[in-house]
Amino acid sequence: MWLGVSLFVVVLQGLHSICYPIGRDQAIFLCIGQRLLEGKQLYRDVWDIKPPGILYLYAVIVKIFGSVMWSVGLVDILWLLIISCFIFKFAERHLGTAPAVMAVVLHAAVRGWLGYWDAAQPENFLVLFVFAAYFLSSYRGRLWWLYGLLSGILFAAAFWLKYNALAFVPMVLVLPYLDFTPLDRGARLPRFTLSGREWIKRSGFWAAAFAGVAMVLVGYLAWAGAWPAMHESQFVILPRHNALVIEKSRSYWLFVYRNMSMAFGWWSLLAATVAILVARRARDLSATLPVFLATAMGGLCTAMQARLPTYAFETCYPFFAMLGGYVGVKVFQAFRHISRQCRDRGWRLAAVLVWIVFANLAYLPLPDAAVQLKLYFYDLEAWRHDRDTFYRNYPWARPISHYAGQMHVIQYLREKSTPQDGVFIWGSEPLIYFLAHRNPPTRFVVNLDLISLWTPPSWRGELVRGLEAAPPKYIVVVRHDGERTLPFNFPDSDAYLNQRFPALREFVTRRYQKVDDYQDFTIYCHD
Repeated sequence: MWLGVSLFVVVLQGLHSICYPIGRDQAIFLCIGQRLLEGKQLYRDVWDIKPPGILYLYAVIVKIFGSVMWSVGLVDILWLLIISCFIFKFAERHLGTAPAVMAVVLHAAVRGWLGYWDAAQPENFLVLFVFAAYFLSSYRGRLWWLYGLLSGILFAAAFWLKYNALAFVPMVLVLPYLDFTPLDRGARLPRFTLSGREWIKRSGFWAAAFAGVAMVLVGYLAWAGAWPAMHESQFVILPRHNALVIEKSRSYWLFVYRNMSMAFGWWSLLAATVAILVARRARDLSATLPVFLATAMGGLCTAMQARLPTYAFETCYPFFAMLGGYVGVKVFQAFRHISRQCRDRGWRLAAVLVWIVFANLAYLPLPDAAVQLKLYFYDLEAWRHDRDTFYRNYPWARPISHYAGQMHVIQYLREKSTPQDGVFIWGSEPLIYFLAHRNPPTRFVVNLDLISLWTPPSWRGELVRGLEAAPPKYIVVVRHDGERTLPFNFPDSDAYLNQRFPALREFVTRRYQKVDDYQDFTIYCHD
């Protein structure tokens, strides 16, 4: 019953996700997924720095939903419902029902606050697969070997989404078999509930499934001729990309602190600190230690990434929500205890005042939550009434999203061109490719892959040679799309074209004429 109540609240808080526009990252994934469905090979024919898992997963999303703006939002709703079930079951197993309900509600509230930019990111699916692998590993019946194989397969999926999923290996292979109750009796270590031989057998099946998935994927890429390109992407470019964040930051630890503050807020860090103090004093280690350990693994998983965008902390959010639920229940119990003490001493007015104080504390977040929920439903109504206008004027858009300009270019290309004409976008707006049903003429979907400091110079020559060999009819140049934290080159695409990329500038000025200029987008046409 309480799970049903929790999910009802989740639906109220998460239903507005259906009207999310597609963010830059998700547009890249969708565009690549669309190309994969057309038979192109990852990294060799269409390139991105991400591991292959998220790109193949988005190919499935494109296959199911097609080229529609609301696909990512709907996937985010489905993901939120499933992860809420996992959070509830994990928290209920270790902390109890009331903290589980609060954890689900808190997590859904945080997800709603984060918005469209963090929807359906690799970390979201990573933590989902980790939870599923954990519950499968916890199975103790006669078919344990089958559940172990399934757990290994799902954890392999998490690994191919983001390699830092390896931080959760202890949660899947060790945590399900630990009994923490001896800690409440003064023991120093928990009790391991399996014999060493039994644990090795279970871990062997799990590892065999994990290795099998890895071998199948690598073997497929090698067979398709895409392994050299993947090796360059994941073993040469990706490490350089991550190292640059540390090298170019004036104070990396200040950068980490700022991103943590943006991702968690003060209340999450305060709740985690209070949870540790309360659990130690209340001798609740047998209940809380599994959650603390999982939180530490989620933190390690996040720390293994250097850039630390808000969605990287998705591996921590579910566990911080559980700690918040635990603290909330303990606060209620503390007020109840104080009220009883007052009644036992005959201080009836004081007992009433205690509950009045508690009611005011519980009321504090409700006005903001009610206003936020009202805004969600306003968005839903505006989206239902006129989707195109809603996306053009999306009220929560980031400055670099340029939805009005993107929708204008999409409409222009739909009316003025055919798929055979060819379109090249010098910018980072692959949503235009995706919704206009136009394919990028090179393997580079966005120019962030071409202007960053980690980019091999040969790639820019590869781009120009490809355009010279098959000139697209339209070229779209974007302004005011500069992003400091990824390419480490501050000019926007238009400035970079004119100041730092003379070969491409000469190609555009020699062959093309300006035919449209709207907000931050200039469209050139080749007769």
